[in-house]
Amino acid sequence: MPAVPGYDPRTQTETQRPGAPVGGDTGAPAPLDAAATARERRRLERLESGRREILDVAERLFVERGYEGTSLEQIAAGCGFSVGSIYNFFRNKDALYSAALERHATSLGTSFRASAEAAASGIDKVVEMARAAVHDLRGHPRQARLTLTSMGVDLDADVDRTSFRAVLEAYAEAIGEGQRDGTVRAGNPRHLAQFVGGLVLAQAQVDVEIRQAPDGIPLEDFLDIVRGALARPAA
Repeated sequence: MPAVPGYDPRTQTETQRPGAPVGGDTGAPAPLDAAATARERRRLERLESGRREILDVAERLFVERGYEGTSLEQIAAGCGFSVGSIYNFFRNKDALYSAALERHATSLGTSFRASAEAAASGIDKVVEMARAAVHDLRGHPRQARLTLTSMGVDLDADVDRTSFRAVLEAYAEAIGEGQRDGTVRAGNPRHLAQFVGGLVLAQAQVDVEIRQAPDGIPLEDFLDIVRGALARPAA
């Protein structure tokens, strides 16, 4: 297996020699000493730093050249790693592309639910979540472009999309609450959550195309569209 740059397998600390007694007569493993713990911490920090560097370069290239136009060789050249070393972090290009998308979804998820905590009704929660999503996409234009272009990429079915699904689940929970309190129209909450997500991406596409020019759709007008699409029709 190719070596990870900056990682020496010899720095992994063994708690015992093969066949040597451990922990006296108790059979309990001997604790790692302070030096071994520090080495392990530095090793993990190097691994995380390497993973972050690979993702930074991959994200930039995927945005500039698209999924099909970007190769692992180009990513490796951009970050100074070998292709073999990249395989130590990601099993293939699909997994690397998915990780770049997940990184953005994760950053959104940290503040997504909190944005709706003070909302009084289900429909208000959906609207506040949509507001938070648009603000996040506007604040990270490169990641917004990556998310938009991902809609046309057919990834392996088993790639990790945990954070992306968590965002849709948050929408679905707010929609379900709104259906119970009478503020959101009837329908499958998961399907309606995908619809809201699609509206947010459409707004992001407008932002990218017009670079938030004065003739674009103001945020409050967009949120009125979301509210009108999801609100329970008047009797």
